[in-house]
Amino acid sequence: MKQISALLLFITTLLINGCNKGPANSMISQGTDASVATNGYGNLPAIVARNLPGNEKILFVMGQDTETLNAFKVVVLDKNPEFPYPGGVTLYTKISHSFKYGSLAGVTTDVDYGSGKNNFVETLQQFPGSALAVGLDITDAHAGCKSIPTKAIGGIADPDITPELTDFYRGEVDKLITFLKNSDRQIFLRIGYEFDGPWNCYNPEAYKAAYRYIKERINALNADKIATVWQTAAWLRDQDIYKVTDNNHLEKYYPGDDVVDWISFSKFYGEHYRQEQWTCDELNPEWFTPVVSAVSQHDRLLNFARSHKKPVMIGEAAPVGFSNSELTSSCIFTNRPSSITAEEIWASWYQEWFDYIEKNRDVIRAAAYINTNWHSQSMWYCAPDATAGSENCKQGYWGDSRIQSNPMILERFTKAIKNQIFVQKSRP
Repeated sequence: MKQISALLLFITTLLINGCNKGPANSMISQGTDASVATNGYGNLPAIVARNLPGNEKILFVMGQDTETLNAFKVVVLDKNPEFPYPGGVTLYTKISHSFKYGSLAGVTTDVDYGSGKNNFVETLQQFPGSALAVGLDITDAHAGCKSIPTKAIGGIADPDITPELTDFYRGEVDKLITFLKNSDRQIFLRIGYEFDGPWNCYNPEAYKAAYRYIKERINALNADKIATVWQTAAWLRDQDIYKVTDNNHLEKYYPGDDVVDWISFSKFYGEHYRQEQWTCDELNPEWFTPVVSAVSQHDRLLNFARSHKKPVMIGEAAPVGFSNSELTSSCIFTNRPSSITAEEIWASWYQEWFDYIEKNRDVIRAAAYINTNWHSQSMWYCAPDATAGSENCKQGYWGDSRIQSNPMILERFTKAIKNQIFVQKSRP
């Protein structure tokens, strides 16, 4: 879940500057120590990590909000015994002082940011035994991008940060860790997820310091089932300090091998369906032209993970710009859909997604899919013919990625997840 959208900030900046989200399965390590996976991929080193699935399996995670997950359970899991029970589920929260919903909203109460209700307690009850992947926002993009929460948590000196604010933010860190520890689940904590997305405003040094502090508190509180996850946005354009074309772009944000358990990336975009997602001929093409290819960003992250001997989680993924219910595709910067068949959607996005996972099994060990009707949620709604950044299309066009909204896609997705490379979890 992108609580501040890439598209909105990207378009807005362009206009202003002139260019400018118990253990899941018996096949997952049950202990509190890091598990070791051997691999059959030549001379690549074995991966060592907390919460790593055994037997070279891949953890399948479904997201991304309580309402979406409840609907998935009722419509798919309860009616389709063939669909494998997800090894994990995804939810989101923020550590923030000024945000109108309050800090740690959704952890013990309902919250809806305009992208579906989040309620950790309810979802943990609905999915007993599944791991929980938590998208933790520690920025303040909604409050001028001053990085106050990030700096306070990381202990970075700043005139705007009082001792009271530091105590507050660090106290919220402990509250969250304690709650997650007491859930007795395997937790994948995506700290400052999409750290290099321009829409999140993370200062690299403050981000790394905050990440390290959170890991230190996880260790101090003996929360041994919480794995830390470092997730890049894998965005395709340069903007401000976020230069994806820089050779050291990832290194600039990396907190260190000693505090990162998993490496992660968002996978919304692809190459052979780039025409559907990124080409908006009726708009200014300069605004919407990637400066790097999607596959180059994904491969770059995987190679970075291999060099650091870390497993990879696809932290967020969905066929953005496609609608499974309407059988349409549209440029992600405007809602002007064209008809497409379910077969074409599958061949364009889904087959590529599963093929990419299979091709990189040596390092991809978890994959999260966002199964939601984006267009029905107020944050993601885009009126017909509206353009990203406008009042009626603030976040661009995202479509409907629910697998259950098309029988053929559901059937094929079920078959793909039943593949033995994925963790097979027994139903409660």
